Amino acid sequence: MAPAFRRSTALALTALLFVAAHLSAQDTPAFRLIDRYITQSMRGADTPGLAIGITDRTHTLRVATYGYADLSAQRLLTPHDRFEIGSVSKSFTAMALMQLAAQGRFDPKQPITTYLPWFSIRTKYRPLTGEDLLTHTGGLPADRDDIPSSIAQAYNLRDRSTGSAPGTYWSYSNIGYQTMGYVLGAIAGKPSAEVVQEKLLAPLGMTESQGWWTHADRTSMVVGYGTQYDDRPSRAGDPLFPGTWLEYAGGDGAIISNAGDMVKYARLLLNRGRGPDGEIVPARWFDEFAAPRKLMDPADSNAFYGYGIEAVKRSGHHFLAHTGGMIGYYTALEVDLDTGFGVIVLVNGPAHPSSVAAFALKVMAAEQAGTPLPDLPTPEDAFNVADAKQLAGVYTSASGRALSFAADSNRLFLLSGTERIALESNGQDAVLGPSDSFPLFPLEFRRTKGVVTEVTYGGDWYTNDHYTGPKRFSHPAGWDAFVGHWRIAQDWEPNFRVIERKGKLLYVSSGGDEQAMTLLPSGEFRVGDAQSAERLRFDQMAGGKPLRANFSGMNYYRSFTP
Repeated sequence: MAPAFRRSTALALTALLFVAAHLSAQDTPAFRLIDRYITQSMRGADTPGLAIGITDRTHTLRVATYGYADLSAQRLLTPHDRFEIGSVSKSFTAMALMQLAAQGRFDPKQPITTYLPWFSIRTKYRPLTGEDLLTHTGGLPADRDDIPSSIAQAYNLRDRSTGSAPGTYWSYSNIGYQTMGYVLGAIAGKPSAEVVQEKLLAPLGMTESQGWWTHADRTSMVVGYGTQYDDRPSRAGDPLFPGTWLEYAGGDGAIISNAGDMVKYARLLLNRGRGPDGEIVPARWFDEFAAPRKLMDPADSNAFYGYGIEAVKRSGHHFLAHTGGMIGYYTALEVDLDTGFGVIVLVNGPAHPSSVAAFALKVMAAEQAGTPLPDLPTPEDAFNVADAKQLAGVYTSASGRALSFAADSNRLFLLSGTERIALESNGQDAVLGPSDSFPLFPLEFRRTKGVVTEVTYGGDWYTNDHYTGPKRFSHPAGWDAFVGHWRIAQDWEPNFRVIERKGKLLYVSSGGDEQAMTLLPSGEFRVGDAQSAERLRFDQMAGGKPLRANFSGMNYYRSFTP
């Protein structure tokens, strides 16, 4: 069994952070402030190790490492240690395709079948193009991680259906970028990882990076860590375990690198396709790559997706950015096209890499402008609950069970007899209850016209005096058989739960996120909104209950745990 490490290990890092830090020759108040923020952030998230690189358009300003590459061996992180950068790799795949476009060998407006004749998906819409997949607007499912071959994932899309007309709906799809990796390889006549290595990593001088990794590379990489449970939201203090190892070479997330190499890529973005020895991606095609093409979130009118990169406007500045997540590894890349600074943050466990990158850019911008440096933000407090007073009150279920909450400043407490149990925040209007009585789901408060009226815990539902709707709901009797815990032997989404609440079935991810399930004429359920391509069906009946749940092609099986 893999060893566990208490997440309080990070508290012991304070004295080690700067012993382990490998700094550039220059040291400034700005860098010292960034170091303080990183120390604070790592302590708050119990982060094992973190590497940061900061650059301007011409040279590396700072590379620093903090904490541990391997907790078991107590080995400190160094600048040469490599991380899996995850979905930041998508921008490399897209940029390599722009190089081919500049040569007239790739046209993003052409159907995928122009380059991959075997590609197929069930659809009532026009054929999918490179642009559809590069912008995550192809209407594809997100993943097919039960298949260890990414080309087989792309091939097996022929068994799935699109959920929306191409080009109309932004929905993140790793399979889409796996497919585009094979488009790149088919045109170039060699695996996409080799193309990225030859056409991007080598010209940029990224000599410690690779476009793929195998077991042979394991000793040169940091150990990635995850928390104890894979079927519920993580809590402060959960022990850490080494993440599952795998080999990978897909176009959606197969690059390994370190902070010193990744700042060279950040400079390519800052210089709009120009590398140290001249143009790597012609300006016209870099502009195609970086153009803000599709709004990612209707609630945020400043965040668009281009070709494998986010184009974001914040505080009057224009940024190119992307995050990455692998099993035990998280990455944030962000460049400010107005100030000319770029930041890469790489971590090997629980952390807030995007917050670190954003703060570092804010500090560098202030130093450049000659204005006062920003204040160090207040440390994150896991038990700081926004609007705690609005959430407080008594909530009662239809069966008469009551939950009582009390607020004290920004703290929310569950009242149990004479006890007041402080609750950990789990996002807006959501908290984590005590693990002995509320282990699996968040307690989520829900509002009607801005007023809190309900609280839910999985399939349990409670209302307060402000609630005026119906208290009892019906659902088809057969739906009870679908409720349960479903598992698969793959590590990205290893399990989910189906719950019934208020007469509706809900799909609950391993992290506690809920999505609606809608019964379709085919007998399948659509998971998500009306444009979603995710489908769920049940079969292998025994004792009146299904034993198997197929989620978008992946077979999950009923778990013995609730």
